[in-house]
Amino acid sequence: MANNRTNREGCAGWFKWIVGSFIALLGAGGGIVALLSIGKNPETPPAPTPIVITINTESASKDGEPSVSKQATVELPEDVYVPKVVPTPLPIVSNRPSEQDVADFLYEAVLAETAAYLYLDSSYVSWYFTGEPLAFMESEITDLLNAGTLVAKLYDENRSYINNIHFVDDYRIEVDSCETWSLEYYGLWDSSFLGSEGPNLYPQTIVIEQFTDGWYITDVLFYDGYAFCN
Repeated sequence: MANNRTNREGCAGWFKWIVGSFIALLGAGGGIVALLSIGKNPETPPAPTPIVITINTESASKDGEPSVSKQATVELPEDVYVPKVVPTPLPIVSNRPSEQDVADFLYEAVLAETAAYLYLDSSYVSWYFTGEPLAFMESEITDLLNAGTLVAKLYDENRSYINNIHFVDDYRIEVDSCETWSLEYYGLWDSSFLGSEGPNLYPQTIVIEQFTDGWYITDVLFYDGYAFCN
């Protein structure tokens, strides 16, 4: 009986020694791994993926020679907003549109304006603007194209809102709108960042009129200060 007890204690002691040695080896291995990791550079996060857009440009004709069309590829920071614009102007209606129809139309006009200045293509805004506002944007976009500059516009939805919609008659709507915009300027040929503006508040009254082919923004009246905006 005594010998059996001694053997059991010897086996238990041997087992404890093996386990202890194994744990010690694990600890030593962890220390070696920790030592090996010292001096290594930490993993750098992946570089941001730039937004790549293609802009169609057309050089002016000289001495009767035809104009030449070409494309410019511009890389923009990943946080630049690039709208996917589907021109869907407010449909012709026999009665006046609802306030929601007007709000939807104006938001689509915002997207069209954003795309027009980003791609330097005024055809986007021609679906929503006419008269003086359209002529102004066409001229400004032409100047930007000639200067080799594109504008990334950001419309702040959280800080912009419609203050009032006034239906003058069945063919004219006047909207008091409070819009907040930020602007970033980039070089067309080298994607360089040229500067920024804003965010700025633009209190304005937008005039929307109905023609035979739909509703268009025909005038925009801007105000100094806060006007009717908070």
